[in-house]
Order: sequence, then C-alpha cells, then structure tokens
Amino acid sequence: MSLTELLCCLVLVSLCISGVVLFSSEIIVKLKISLSKTAFDSFIESQRLEAIVHSRPVELFYDFRTRRVSSTTGDIFEDCLWENPEGFRIRFNGDGSIVILNGSTTLNFADGSVLTIQPVTGKVTY
Repeated sequence: MSLTELLCCLVLVSLCISGVVLFSSEIIVKLKISLSKTAFDSFIESQRLEAIVHSRPVELFYDFRTRRVSSTTGDIFEDCLWENPEGFRIRFNGDGSIVILNGSTTLNFADGSVLTIQPVTGKVTY
C-alpha cells in the first residue's frame, strides 16, 4: 500500500468517525430533551395526585433564573431544559383541576419542540 492510499484510507476513516460522533451527539441531545419532558410530566402528575389525596391545593413555581420548579409540598424538579425567559405559577386544586396563576405554560425546547400544559384540564401535550 502506497503512502497516498494510506492517507486516503485515514481520511476516509476519520470522516466516518466524525460523522458518527456528530450524529450520535444530536441523538443524545434529543433523547435528553425527550426524557426531560417525560420526567416533568410525571412530576406534574405526582403533584396533582398529591393535591387530590390531601384535598388541598398544591402550587408549583418555576423560577427561570435557577431553572427549577418548586412545589408547596417541598418537592423540586431541577431538570428544566426548556428555554423560557419567564417564570410561571400554577395551582392544582383538591379536585385535581389546574389553575394557571401567572406566566406561560407553553415551554419551548432547544430542538424546536414544545410542551404545553392546558389550562383547566392540566393536560400535557408535546
């Protein structure tokens, strides 16, 4: 094998490896966002159930500076991967209904996807 052939093979191999690395990092980012959405949906549902079980309101506060959601139950959700520049405050009533007290509950992510918490029903869509 000549030196030119060897260099061509090395270039080809390095291009393949860099393509795999770039593609896999994009997949990892999308997977991380998807898992974060699912985890947040589960967190919201657990807070709604907490309000129903104890027949008392539970409020959630999102602070965009610390990028975490705090609950009046003491629970905290810290995997906030959305990019909203404002906080929000919502309350689950003892019957499980939801009230959006302030802010937007349409959450935008880096990959262009959106998670929305519907008023009244509390249905989460993404």
